[in-house]
Amino acid sequence: MANLTVSNLTNVTEINGEAKDVFSVVIISITIIINVIVCPLTIGLNVLVIMAIKKRPRLQSNSNIMLACLAVTDVLSGLVSQPSFIIWQILFLLGSDIADVFFEIIAVSIVLLSYSSALHLMMVVGEKLIAIKYPFWYPNFVTTRNIKMGVLFCWVYSSSFGITLGLINSKSALYLISVSHIFYACVVFVSCSYIVLFFETRRHQKLIKAQQLPQGQVETFLKESKALKTTVLVVGAVGLCLLPAFFYLVLLAARFVPRMDSMDVIVRTFLMINSVLNPLIYCWRQEEIRKFLFRILSQAVHPINF
Repeated sequence: MANLTVSNLTNVTEINGEAKDVFSVVIISITIIINVIVCPLTIGLNVLVIMAIKKRPRLQSNSNIMLACLAVTDVLSGLVSQPSFIIWQILFLLGSDIADVFFEIIAVSIVLLSYSSALHLMMVVGEKLIAIKYPFWYPNFVTTRNIKMGVLFCWVYSSSFGITLGLINSKSALYLISVSHIFYACVVFVSCSYIVLFFETRRHQKLIKAQQLPQGQVETFLKESKALKTTVLVVGAVGLCLLPAFFYLVLLAARFVPRMDSMDVIVRTFLMINSVLNPLIYCWRQEEIRKFLFRILSQAVHPINF
């Protein structure tokens, strides 16, 4: 990204006119306001989701445990990425030289956490694929040990790549290719998995209507189908927030558009907003989590009554 100084904005104004300068300031101000509002919600809601899954035995399914691990990345986004982003943008508007320091923190943390989220999503979708497509393999393959190993791999891979990318020029083609590779892999894997799951789900539904499945398998399928819908919504929210970054990276790689500070802040804001959407989806789809959240909020508002 360009050096974050007031002189840069002045140069842009001299070349392209005053309107672009004003536009950049407006965009930055809006993203600051959005992140100031979203940051505490991101931390609070995701912490509540993690607490609910940890304290409620009925919620401690493999699928929910993976969603809780995904919520950890969202909490870290609210604790590290969003505050750094807010400080960076404020210092940028003030013309401070130390804005570059916070930009580097953001660049590394967003890549690290985005990678981790993408890998966790692949795990969540993979778990649903095995549960519905290969139910007899499920008990042996999806175990607590394997989940822990998978989560460890997600963090080791994303951390090593995030730190490495911090050493590469953010304007280089190598940087763009490196940043985008995991997202493309995630899109391909998730898309293929959902195509398989769509046809497998339809096959099961036909068998249920024809009463050709034992009652135990029917109950398991209905339970997994409900969890699958939650996963679809989570992936859909991620996809929606990744869409600006996806198209922006494609256009940059093809050199159809130049690197723009205003687009950078918009893309990063969308990536961070996703962290507050996930816990809202969990609460909407799972009554137990919703009840836990409401009980905690009620205790906070009316502590004397409890």
